[in-house]
Amino acid sequence: MKSKIEDNDLKISEELLNWYDANRRVLPWRASSYKFSNPYHVLLSEIMLQQTLVATVIPYFLNFIKKWPTIKHLARADFNSITSAWAGLGYYRRAKNLHETAKIISSEYNGNIPNDMQKLLALPGIGNYTASAITAIAFNSNANVVDGNIERIFSRLYRIETPLETSKNFIKNISSKHIPHTRNGDYAQALMDLGATICISKTPRCTKCPIIFACDVGAKDEATHYPKRLLKKIKNTRYGLFFCLLDNQGDLLFTTNDNRGLLANMDVIPSKGWNGNEGMMISPPSLVTKELSLFNLEWEILPNKITHIFSHFSLDCTIAYCFIKNKKDLQLKFPYRFVNKLDFKKLGLPSVMKKIINLINKSKLDKC
Repeated sequence: MKSKIEDNDLKISEELLNWYDANRRVLPWRASSYKFSNPYHVLLSEIMLQQTLVATVIPYFLNFIKKWPTIKHLARADFNSITSAWAGLGYYRRAKNLHETAKIISSEYNGNIPNDMQKLLALPGIGNYTASAITAIAFNSNANVVDGNIERIFSRLYRIETPLETSKNFIKNISSKHIPHTRNGDYAQALMDLGATICISKTPRCTKCPIIFACDVGAKDEATHYPKRLLKKIKNTRYGLFFCLLDNQGDLLFTTNDNRGLLANMDVIPSKGWNGNEGMMISPPSLVTKELSLFNLEWEILPNKITHIFSHFSLDCTIAYCFIKNKKDLQLKFPYRFVNKLDFKKLGLPSVMKKIINLINKSKLDKC
């Protein structure tokens, strides 16, 4: 038995583009229909949108283009100012990759975003999806743009029974059949909008879908069962010990991570036991032993804890605190340094660090 979609290959892109012209989302990085978007705006937005919602990205995007209106401005920016502007957006390695990419494009391509998949793929933090989106949206190239929303659309159109985890290549192949000969950027964005506003995950609005005529599960209860998924794995829990060292003026000790692992290049409160392969804790500590102690100080543990959810694990945060009268006695070396609480906003603080600081501020601690 033939699938509905096999009889409507040529109609899908046409109907989708007609729908897009009337219903397109107005986004600050997006040009109007039939127009090409600013390549820098496309690159910046696509990197920000990696695993992040549109509504969250919009104010960050607007702030970035106000501070750094071209990719050359961004390339010349101090990285600390970039991490500060990025703070709260998550997945902080993207900020480092974005800055490195801006510097490469400024130096090697005179600030012009390359319209070439291989050149884009060679840039830090740009994978196949992001490169495809840039070439299609900014340059109208014949690129096959497939993200999670688009995978869901084609899983439903074709009633794909194979779990998404193993059917991604198949979806890429079938989605490529529907790329139109013109308006490639608009078509890619139409699919994005359809997945974000109509063909949504839990309650698809099938009656408003412009391509329901071709969908094998459209307007049926079973639509929510697609895409098929493998059984979810339970997230692992990691245990971290965070050291909040304060002086009598309320200055707090920070360090800066290196360019590896989670929270790379970010300003953080010193910690142990969770962000690396060595010395991983198997349970939350009930006290700070001599072996665990930072700077051989005597640490107290707060009774309250914090749980922070990362994409692949849950972090159980134990917070140790200590007051020191004379911070000069520690003879700290870079990257350790004390920061006044009035200057916290200048740091690129990850969300988990903000949670810890908020808990410290709310706790009544006895100074030494």
